[in-house]
This record gives sequence, structure tokens and C-alpha cells, in this order.
Amino acid sequence: MPRNLSLVNTPHSIDALAQALQVRADGGVPLIVDPRAPLDNKLNVSLPDAAAWAVLTSGTTGAPKIVVRTAESWQVAFEPLDTQLGLRPGDGLWMPVHQVSSMALFSAAWAQESQLALVIPAADDPGLDRAVAAHVTPQWLAHLVQLLEAGTPSTIDSVLVGGDRLPAELTKRAQGLGLRVVPYVGASELSLVAWDTGNGMRPFPGVVTRIVDGQLWVASQQIALDVIGGTLRTEAIDGVAWATVGDRVNQTHGVLDFLGRGDETILTAGATVVPGDVERTITAHPQVEACLVLGQPDAVLGQRVVAWFEGTPEIWQLRHWVRSRLPKAARPVQWHRVEALPRTASGKIRRVAPEVL
Repeated sequence: MPRNLSLVNTPHSIDALAQALQVRADGGVPLIVDPRAPLDNKLNVSLPDAAAWAVLTSGTTGAPKIVVRTAESWQVAFEPLDTQLGLRPGDGLWMPVHQVSSMALFSAAWAQESQLALVIPAADDPGLDRAVAAHVTPQWLAHLVQLLEAGTPSTIDSVLVGGDRLPAELTKRAQGLGLRVVPYVGASELSLVAWDTGNGMRPFPGVVTRIVDGQLWVASQQIALDVIGGTLRTEAIDGVAWATVGDRVNQTHGVLDFLGRGDETILTAGATVVPGDVERTITAHPQVEACLVLGQPDAVLGQRVVAWFEGTPEIWQLRHWVRSRLPKAARPVQWHRVEALPRTASGKIRRVAPEVL
């Protein structure tokens, strides 16, 4: 019998996630909503019996969409995660990400299924001494590192990091504090696609990949059931369902190098520039905390490459940094230092031009 979404609109993470879990226990399909992101008429839909969870995508490039999935599509990931992170029933999982993020609801479902204690930090209690592992975005890893460097008591030894590009310098800082960092790449529509457990970014257990014209396709039990307000590119080959969200990748000896989404490419002076390549080079600078690269209209070039960054280096230093590391067409023509890049509720950098004072 078709069902409708059950909205959860509570400002506090611990209450919102508890309410979502209760909706699921009662047989409903919870959707944690954000009043700052209007959903228009997307809620007037009927869901199939297999639907168990619904989450909002990050909306980094446009209006949010609702991803609907089965219970099994998340459950298949829990055992590999528990094994890799050494988690046992009763262990604490630190999860500071905003409740609207798919990462938050996934973590709550994971904790419940694996009998973990979900630890959500409060203003007066970061809770680091009540967890042995953390599930965070790079932005929250940076905050965790700052807390540890300040001497905050902690029992966390492993950190699962996803949601955005992880700067190498931040990884080194975390490892220097004794943390084991396990980065992964995923998408709300595909869940976990690949992770790096110490030998490069390789497909997550149960995920099969193929690359077509530089674009990554996956076959996995984690693929979403439906995307309301959007589409998920799928195709069936010999009875196997494949899906893609447009990630461009290179693969060498089984290791995947994620280059960004195909629809983000910049065409400038006849050359094709992949923003992910440029962003990776810029964030490798030890004084850059985060950056965003976009194409902006240009009467002569068609598009010009523009970079915004968080950090302390002078612009001339960054120009010098990229000169020997990027081809001429990929070097930003304009640079802007910003106090903070625009981010989604989960901390992922939004791919929109920031306001520059």
C-alpha cells in the first residue's frame, strides 16, 4: 500500500534523529526537513512499500531533491563499516553533522542497527570521551582536530570522513594526533561508493564499478529507490542495474581518482578545465583551508577560471604555487580570499559564487 512522507521538523539534532527513528519503527518513512530550503510540492507523492528512508540532497548546485531508499540499501554498509572501524555493540559513534544531512540519518540508522551509542556534541559537552569513532565531513574533522590540539579529552581513534574533498594537510594533522582517517566518496543517491582503508580509494565492499567515457557507473545494493524532484541516470546491462551521478574518474591499478562532476567542467579559450583538478592543487598549499573553483562568463575566453579560498596565503603566493603545477588554461585568472565559503547544512561547499566584499 503506498505511503506518504512523514516530516520531521525539529531544530535540535538529537530530537530530530530520535523522532525520525521512531517514525521508521512505526512503519513510516521519515524526512527531516529544513525550513530554510522550501520543498515546493515535492511532498505530495505516494511511496512504494519498499520505501524506508528519505533524505534531502545537499543542493550544492540547485534546488534540493528528496532521495528515497529501502532499509536494505543502508543496512548492507553497516557490517563492513563496523569491521573496518573495529566497532562493537555499546561503542560510541560521534556524529556532529546537521540533522538534515543524509550523513546524519545514515549514522543514526547505523548506530541503531549496530547497537552503537550515537554521540551528538552539545555546546557545553563535545562528547569526545564517549566515542571511539566519528563520522564527519572534512569541515567537522578540522573542528575535531582543533579540539584535540586544545587538549579536549577524547577516546576517538578512528574517523570516517566523507561529503567533500579532504585536504591532505588536514589528514596529516589528524594522523599526527593518533587518529586513523578513513576517507570515502559517496552520494545521497548511491550511498558509499569507494573508500581508502590504507591502499588508495577503492570500491566499497559490494560495489562494482565501470568507467564509460571517463564517467563512473556503479552497480550496488545501495542505489536509491527514487529521486523526487530530480533524476538518477540508470541503465540495465545483462540484468544488472547500473547508476551514475556524473562523477568523472581516472583509475590506475584499481585505485579511483575522483575529478569532480562532469557538468562542472569549464570551457575556457578552447580548453576544458576540470574544477576538481584545480581545487585539489590549490588546497594542497599548506596555508589553504578550502577552495572553490568555478567558470565565470568572459567575452574573450568564453569562461574564465575563478578561485575563492579560505586561508592565509597572499594571492601572489598562490599564483606562484599553481604556475608549476597546472597548465596555463587551468590557472585561475581571478582570485578571491573569503572568510568562509558558502556551505550546505552538512558542511559541503556549495558550488555557487560567494559574495566578495
